[in-house]
Amino acid sequence: MKRKILFVVGSLDTGGVSKSMTSLMNVIDRNRYEVALMVISPYGKFMSLLPQDLRLITNPQWDALTSRLSGFAKLLRLGRPLQAIAHVLRLGISVISKSQSGVMLAELMDSIEEEFDTVVDFNGQHQLYYIVKKIKAAKKVSFFHSDYEKWPYYFKADKKYLSKVDHIFTVSQRCVESMIKFFPEEKHKIGLMENITSLSLIEKMSEAVITDLKTDVPILLTVGHVCESKGFYWALEAAIILKAKKIGFRWYFLGSIDNEKEYKQKIRSLHLDDEVILLGIRTNPYPYLKTADIIVHPSKFEGRSIALDEAKLLCKPIVVTNFSTVRDQFEDDVNALICEMNGDSLAQGIERMLGDSNLQKKFIQNLSLSRHDNSDEIEKLYHIFDE
Repeated sequence: MKRKILFVVGSLDTGGVSKSMTSLMNVIDRNRYEVALMVISPYGKFMSLLPQDLRLITNPQWDALTSRLSGFAKLLRLGRPLQAIAHVLRLGISVISKSQSGVMLAELMDSIEEEFDTVVDFNGQHQLYYIVKKIKAAKKVSFFHSDYEKWPYYFKADKKYLSKVDHIFTVSQRCVESMIKFFPEEKHKIGLMENITSLSLIEKMSEAVITDLKTDVPILLTVGHVCESKGFYWALEAAIILKAKKIGFRWYFLGSIDNEKEYKQKIRSLHLDDEVILLGIRTNPYPYLKTADIIVHPSKFEGRSIALDEAKLLCKPIVVTNFSTVRDQFEDDVNALICEMNGDSLAQGIERMLGDSNLQKKFIQNLSLSRHDNSDEIEKLYHIFDE
C-alpha cells in the first residue's frame, strides 16, 4: 500500500513559501505516495498551479480563524459563537505574545480525524503546533523558511513543539546554523532542503508572451513582496540617484503590494512615475525575468530567495543587498554584485552593472556553468517517508 502523506500550508497566495509548495507538489511522485495537501486559507494565485489530481483538504473554520477581525463574522455564520469570541481574544493576545497566540490558534482549529504515515508542516508557527497537537501521524516534519535570528517571535512555543517532531528542515546553510544556534538540543533533527526549482518548467514558462514591459530603456526587475522589509524605500532612493545622473532605466516591481496607495503616491511625489512601475502579482513571472536586463533584489532579510534562485537559472545579471543569507546563493563580483543595505550603495551597483557589459557577460557565463535542476532535493523527503 502507498504511504499516506499530508502536507500543511497556510495559503498559496504569494511569496516564496507558496511558490516552493507549488513546485514541490508538482514534482512529488503521487504514484509512489498517497499525497494530500491541507490548505488553511484555500485561495491565492498559486492555487491554479497545483496538479489537478492532487487531493486538497480545506475547512472554512480554519480560514475564518486566520482572517483577522473579519473571522469573527465568518465564525458566527458557521454557527461557532464561542470560537468567534475566542478568535477576537486571540487577536488581542497576539499583541502581547505571538507564541501564545499561535498555540491558541492551533488549539481552536478543527482536527483531522484521518491518520497519516507522515505529516509535513511547511511553514512553522501555528502550523507546527497544529500538526503536533491535532494530526495523527507516525512521523512529523517541520519546515522553517527564514533565518531564525531575524524571526524569533515564536521562540517560546517553537522550543516546546520542535522537540515533538522527528525532522526539521530549513532552506539554506545559514538558516541551518541559525536554527542550531536557537535550538541546539534539536541539532540532530535539523537539516537542509533547498526550495525546489525545476529548470525545465521555468524555461518552458519563460517562453510565454508578455506585452506590458516597455523596452526602450534598460529594464530593472524586482520580484517579490513589495514592502518596506523587502527594501522598497531603498529602491526609491536608488531610483532618485540614478535619475539625477540621467541614467536611462525603467524599474518594474512584480509581486503583492503592501500599502499600494501610499507607495504609488510616494512614487508620484518623487516624480518617478516613468521610472518605477508596480505591476502587482503575476502567476507566471518567468517571461518578465527573461526579458529584464538586470534583476535587483534590495531585501533586508531572506531565508533563501526563490526569486533569486530562479533568476540564477535564467542566467540574469543580479544586484542584491547584503542580507544575512545572501552568500548562500552568491559570491560578490563572481555571479552577482552584493551591495550594502542602503539606497546609495544600491544605486552604485546598478550604475556599475548597467555601464559594464563585460561584467554582465561574466556573471551570465558564471551562472550558466552552475545552473542545475535541483528537483532531486525531494529525495530527502522520500527517505523520511520510506523509513
